[in-house]
Amino acid sequence: MSQTEDVVVVNGVVRTVDERDTVAQAVLLSGGRIAAVGTEEAVRNAASGTSVVVDVGGRTVVPGFIDNHNHLSVAAFDPVGVDCSTPPRSTLGEVLESIESYCKDLPEGQWVMGSGFFHAHVREQRNPTRQELDEVAPMNPFFLRDISCHAGYANSRALDLAGINAHAPQPWGGEFEKDNKGQPTGTLLEAAINLLHEAAWGSYVERDWETAVELLSSKMREYLSLGITGVGDTLVTTKVAELYRRASAGGALPLTVQQYHGGDLFYSPPDLRRSDILDRVLAGGDDRLRGGAVKLFVDRFFPDGPTIDEVHDGCVTHVGTPFHSREEIVELAVGAADLGISTAIHAMGGCAVGACLDAYEEVRRRARSGSVLRMEHAFVAETRHAQRIADLDVDFVGNPGLAWLWGEVFTGVRHDGQDHLKVLPMRSMIDAGARVSLASDSPCGPVSPMVIMSAAVNRLTQHGTPIDPDEAITPAEALLGYTRNAAHAAGRASEEGSLEVGKRANLLVLERDPITCSATDIMDIQVDRTYVDGELVHHRSGR
Repeated sequence: MSQTEDVVVVNGVVRTVDERDTVAQAVLLSGGRIAAVGTEEAVRNAASGTSVVVDVGGRTVVPGFIDNHNHLSVAAFDPVGVDCSTPPRSTLGEVLESIESYCKDLPEGQWVMGSGFFHAHVREQRNPTRQELDEVAPMNPFFLRDISCHAGYANSRALDLAGINAHAPQPWGGEFEKDNKGQPTGTLLEAAINLLHEAAWGSYVERDWETAVELLSSKMREYLSLGITGVGDTLVTTKVAELYRRASAGGALPLTVQQYHGGDLFYSPPDLRRSDILDRVLAGGDDRLRGGAVKLFVDRFFPDGPTIDEVHDGCVTHVGTPFHSREEIVELAVGAADLGISTAIHAMGGCAVGACLDAYEEVRRRARSGSVLRMEHAFVAETRHAQRIADLDVDFVGNPGLAWLWGEVFTGVRHDGQDHLKVLPMRSMIDAGARVSLASDSPCGPVSPMVIMSAAVNRLTQHGTPIDPDEAITPAEALLGYTRNAAHAAGRASEEGSLEVGKRANLLVLERDPITCSATDIMDIQVDRTYVDGELVHHRSGR
C-alpha cells in the first residue's frame, strides 16, 4: 500500500534510535519514507501545505518494532484449533475437556490440532497419553503441539496416519516414546513431530487457502496493534512458503515478513543441493516479503535439555543431544554463505553456542561476505563466548520473554554449582561489543514487545523470581534491540530500524516513554499508533 498523503507528527519525544541516539520533536512522513526529522519548526517548514498534522501531545515516537524470531505461520492458526493453554487450564482433565468439546461435532476424519499446553503447568505434571486423547477425540486424528514446539502428543488415529507404530524406526533428530510393550505412547519429541505437525497444520491450510491467508493477515494485524512492523518467520517450510507467496500476491501482508527457510518439514534442514529448496530460498519478493535466509538447528530440548558442558571437580561432563555434529553445522553454514544466503542458527545451550560460532568462524575465515550471520536463543550459555560473538560480527537474537515465562525451567536445566552458565547473558554480550536484538519466539512465549523489553530490563519471571539479574540490560538497550539492532539482524539496516531521512516510515506513538518511565511500568505501555510505510495501520481507540 502506498502512502496517500504526507503526515507531520509534532509535539512528540521522537526517539530516533540513530547512531547518536538523537531525540527530536517532530517527523515528516512522505511517500512511505522519513522525509524530515528535527525541531517542530524545521519539520513544519519542510512539509507541504496539504500535509496532515498529527499532534501526539508529548507522547513518545519510536521506530517500528521488528520481531526477528517469530513463528507467525504457526501462531496464525492457533485461533482455529483447540485452545489447550495452561494457564488458565490447571489440570489435565480441563485440557481433555477442551479437546472433547471441540471435537464432538466435527466430521469424522478431519484433522484437529491443539496448542498452548505445557506439562509443568498442570497439577498432574505430565502429558496426555494416546489412550486419553483417543477417548476425547475418537473420530478425528488429533495432534497437540507442546508450547515449546519441541514436542507433541497424538491420538491413535493421528499416529496411524503418520505410520508411527511399534515397528516404525525412530526418526532422524527425534524420537517417539514407547511403553513397556513397545507401543507408542503418543508422545513425540523434537523431529518426531514433523509428520504430525505437517499433516495437522497442512490440513487447516489446504482446506481453504483463502481462509488460511486471512488467518495469517489477521495475526499480523494483531501484531501491528503491539507495534510490530516487521517479523522474521524462523521456520518456513515448502507449504509455508506457498502460503506467504499467495498472501503477498493478494496484497495481504500488512507488515514486512523475512522468511527463514527450512526443509520440507519443521525440523528438516534446508538441503541447498536441491534446486526446489534453493529456488524458494532465493526467490525474489517485494518490500513486504523477503527471502534469502535459512534456519539451522544445533541442539534439542527434549529429552535431556540443551547441549551444555557441566564442570564437576574439574572434570567436564557433556549434557544434551544435538541435531547435527559440529562438522555438519560448519558445512551447512559455509554452504549457505557460498550462495550469499544469510543464516539464523538455533543454539540453546553453551555447547551449541560454541558449535554455532565455530561454523561462523569458518565462514569469516573464508572471507565470505554479503550475508547476515545470526545466533538465536543462548538460553543457558557461557559468558566466555560473548567476546567471540562480538569479534565475529554475529548478531545475537535473544528471547527474554521466554525467561519471563519459563525462567524456572531454564534455571532447572542449569544444575547447582554450574556458575559458568548464565540464562540469556545479554549484558555480557553487550559489554563485549556484540549486537543484541530481542524477539518473541511466539507462540512459544509472549509476543508483546513491551513484555519482552520489561523481561530484559527487570530479569524477573512471571512469578517474580529473579533470573541472573546481573545480566539485565537498560531500557535504551532494550529499545535498540527491537529497532536498529533488529533491523541489522534482519538484513535491513539501510532501510529501517531508526527514524532517519530516507528510511521507511515505520514508526510508533507510545503512550509512555520506555526510557524514562519506571522499569516496572514498561510491560504495560500501550501502542497508540502504528505507521507502516507512512500509512496509519493501527490507532488505539480514544488516542
